[in-house]
Amino acid sequence: METDKHVLYTDGHEVTVTESVLQVNRKWYNLSGITNHGFSIIPPVRLPAVLAMSLGSALVILGAARLLPAGTLFVLDVPFLVNNIALGTGILLVLFGAALLGVMGERYAVSITTAEGQKNVVISRHKEYIYQIVHALNDAFFAKVKTDKGAMPPREFKVSHR
Repeated sequence: METDKHVLYTDGHEVTVTESVLQVNRKWYNLSGITNHGFSIIPPVRLPAVLAMSLGSALVILGAARLLPAGTLFVLDVPFLVNNIALGTGILLVLFGAALLGVMGERYAVSITTAEGQKNVVISRHKEYIYQIVHALNDAFFAKVKTDKGAMPPREFKVSHR
């Protein structure tokens, strides 16, 4: 597919926006086939971190209150009480879950709607990068509206925040 000579945006690697085409990696999207585009927020999946912290908390309570049956486990010929193992494992799980929650962050996407449906074509942790692409798409659609003579009256394109 040929692109226009006028490039509105490129990151030099994966994304190029011209007045008629959005190119992401080796996939080309003709702007006339895009019915909607926008900025999307993809929240992180926090369930694994919450489960680790919940299980860790339960083990800390069981171990600290000595609610598990008394017994000794030998690890490399070193005796450990079952309640102490539960307590230590619980603390590690709580710390792991908290660290996991700390590094999780929202991701941002350029979402487009075509005849095939809605898809996130570019996903990044950098909000400004995604805004630049969406802004370039806005410019491309406005340029297209200006050059279409006798076409429908200009529409307002809105960037959706989800």
